[in-house]
Amino acid sequence: MKSQKGFTLVELIASFSLALVIMFFLFQIVITVKELYVSSGLKTEMLIRQANLEHQIGQDFKEKTLTKVASCGNDCYTLTFGDNTSKELKVDRSKNIVSYGAYQISIQDGSKIGNFTITKNTVSGVSSGKNNTLLLIDIPITNKVVTGRNFGVHMVYQYDSRTVSMGL
Repeated sequence: MKSQKGFTLVELIASFSLALVIMFFLFQIVITVKELYVSSGLKTEMLIRQANLEHQIGQDFKEKTLTKVASCGNDCYTLTFGDNTSKELKVDRSKNIVSYGAYQISIQDGSKIGNFTITKNTVSGVSSGKNNTLLLIDIPITNKVVTGRNFGVHMVYQYDSRTVSMGL
């Protein structure tokens, strides 16, 4: 009887084909994990910048009384408070910067700043001495890598429009 020590050509082709299929799927998994890593890092950075800017504005809203909002140009508003201090909230699209007073955040590459709006909604029938108006600040910021998510500024300030005139 003849001793056969080796593989047939069919066995070699089958084992190489199987190894290639496994390598292909592993490569796809590595690419997917890399995309998730990049996307998660970008999301985290955008959320941190959003939180920091909203914290700066929210701190003033909490500690001071907003008395006036006035336009100071295109994509720029001056917020004046009861202690006679004021800060500009503005968007510089050419430099991809959103600033509030001295605080600035630069927007990540691939991000887009939408239409900056400040609006007010007054509710009728609210009893005297209660807040009857909402001031809504919206600066939408989106990124092409993280679709369907808005990383912009979304602030709401309540006040009584019968005692404070915002000038909007």
